Amino acid sequence: MKKKLFALLGCVLLLNMIRIPIPASAQILTNDTKHYYEDWKETYLRQNPYVKDETQYYVFYGEQEYAEAHSTVEVTVSEAHGYGMLIAALMSDYDNEAKDIFDGMYHYYLAHPSSIGPHLMAWQQSDNGKALVDSNGADSATDGDLDIAYALLLADKIWGSSGEINYRQAAKLVINDIMKYDVSHDDNILRLGDWAYDVDKNDKYYTATRASDFIMQYFPVFYEVTGDERWMQLYNNTYSIINHFVDKYQTGLLPDFIIKDSSGEWIPAPANFLENENDGVYEYNSCRVPWRISTDALVGQNADAKKYAETVNAFFVKETGGKPEKIMAGYTPDGHAVADWDDLCFTAPLMLSAAAAGDSKWHDTIRKEVLDIGVDSYFGNTIAMLCLITDDGGWLVPETAAKPTGDANGDGEFNVADVVLFQKWLLAVPDANLANCKAVDFYNDNELDIFDLILMKKELVRKNAINYVEPNKRIEFGATYDITGNGLKLYRGPDESYEVIDNVPPWTTLKELGYQNENSPWIFTEYSGQYGWINTSKLNTSAFTGLQWGKPVIYLYPEKETDVHVDLKLTTSDLYTTYPRYNNGWDVTAYPDGSLLNKSDGTHHKYLFWESVNARTRFDFSKGFCVAGSDTESFLKEKLTYMGLTEEEMNEFIVYWLPKMEHNKYNLITFQGDAYTNSAKLDITPKPDSLLRIFMAYVPLEEAVDIQPQQLQTFERKGFTVVEWGGTEIQS
Repeated sequence: MKKKLFALLGCVLLLNMIRIPIPASAQILTNDTKHYYEDWKETYLRQNPYVKDETQYYVFYGEQEYAEAHSTVEVTVSEAHGYGMLIAALMSDYDNEAKDIFDGMYHYYLAHPSSIGPHLMAWQQSDNGKALVDSNGADSATDGDLDIAYALLLADKIWGSSGEINYRQAAKLVINDIMKYDVSHDDNILRLGDWAYDVDKNDKYYTATRASDFIMQYFPVFYEVTGDERWMQLYNNTYSIINHFVDKYQTGLLPDFIIKDSSGEWIPAPANFLENENDGVYEYNSCRVPWRISTDALVGQNADAKKYAETVNAFFVKETGGKPEKIMAGYTPDGHAVADWDDLCFTAPLMLSAAAAGDSKWHDTIRKEVLDIGVDSYFGNTIAMLCLITDDGGWLVPETAAKPTGDANGDGEFNVADVVLFQKWLLAVPDANLANCKAVDFYNDNELDIFDLILMKKELVRKNAINYVEPNKRIEFGATYDITGNGLKLYRGPDESYEVIDNVPPWTTLKELGYQNENSPWIFTEYSGQYGWINTSKLNTSAFTGLQWGKPVIYLYPEKETDVHVDLKLTTSDLYTTYPRYNNGWDVTAYPDGSLLNKSDGTHHKYLFWESVNARTRFDFSKGFCVAGSDTESFLKEKLTYMGLTEEEMNEFIVYWLPKMEHNKYNLITFQGDAYTNSAKLDITPKPDSLLRIFMAYVPLEEAVDIQPQQLQTFERKGFTVVEWGGTEIQS
């Protein structure tokens, strides 16, 4: 929680939520759109008949009812549910039942969570005659997740979050889960769903993305709501992919699925990549892309979105000769039709690309075609419904906090002079008066203090477009480095050929935020609001201390009295303390009861003890456990016993670590595998028959976090057994 270092003094901040100046009421909708909504609602909106204690609504997308088929039938998907929640919110000024419908859809969403992202929605449900149950895997689909999050933000805008449902808080939970499970932070792309969250790097879906998930207008909104800059990174990177296809094919036809080839180029997926032989063409997924991207041109005024809209609009005008009925249901990216029929879901989105391109004649022709088709299918009618609302100017943008301008001195510009003035004001320098207090409340909490100054400096750096090389891999819980000696230089990239951004002075603490490759001494970090790279190998001019590995101990259990040599090789840390003394290894006589005789000095021991410092290991926190500090003892007893420690070994582990952990509010705990064993290699002669190495990495937290549970393995002792345990604390 943010500490209050300074009083606000004479500044009283009354920050109100603002509206982005676009058409903001569904009351402007045309009668055609209103009638279309009535037909859509009657045809596709359903109430869950099996739930009696609350009202649940969903959008029916199936072909048959259970009563017709007399067997289990598919009835809806999260994609349809997101559409329905959007429509209910956007029609709130027209339909008095809209809030009840929306809340009923929210309760349905809560009843069907994904088994991976806890705040995401399972992608499909079926009717088995007794209940609507998750089917074909209870994982999520990215587009449904995105639409549900945005719809919840709209609900907050329309109805507020002070009632029974805190729509805004619910939206943030979904948004954060999307960023965690639906976004690949290696390639900075949207994944196909949370089911692709932990696929192997060699899996074909690891670099896969779906163009119909490029709902571009959402990403800046999610950034404004959460303050998570990764949304803007995703926004910019996704447009680079869109521009690549627009420039390469000159049609605006994005394929259904996109992958990265061995050279790093984004290309259409091959046939039967996920769904069918047309996975690499513009078909029943990407037919929605003109709607999704063109909305960011109409609402967000994005230049790349407008370029896309103009390109795809020009292609279809030329391809069809201005006749909507000649819009075919599928094309290769270079513009060759793969179908000989038309479909409403392909036609309706082009109404918005025409509007974004300023082509009123083609727009009016398509709109008339859409309205003339009438009731068609769930997919076509629902997409058309949303396109008509947007075309009428009824698309809404959620409330975001008033963004501070940084213009502290009121001269109309945000620059270093504003930072200097605010700093003087915080120090109570005479005559240091702020022209606009709201302009510098970067923390948005109605108080001004040093934390606002820190964020103000970061924003100035971002505003001045200081570029840096983005790391190949970002990490959430990296090592902390205490710079000593003569300091270090901060470079724009991981090589001394890049420009020096700043000098990092001695006695500065830096945190590793990312890296290019495992073996490089360069780490990505942040200093004084600036992101860049430092070379940790420069020990002739500086030194650093990273993580400390606490009390790894090694137990030896031979079947008979045995002379044993133990060699420890550390690859990412420096040996600090050992007992007995390590001298090119330990040479001991080990006994079946675990007792040891150190040959060099004749002393007796229960185990071999060592600690290291300056650890640069990058631990894996993708899975683990979030445990309340008060529950640490019971948690460790359960897990350590399951993994195979004896009662005595477990007690020694707990005695050492419990005092460090139980007084934290929460601990994020993972038991490391290769990340540890590759960094601390054991070579034991004679070779043990069984070896157990338990190394716990944990992060003290103020608040609980969601994390996918780690699957632990049990250990079987046989023959000459060696057991080791240790751990490290990592600061968040």
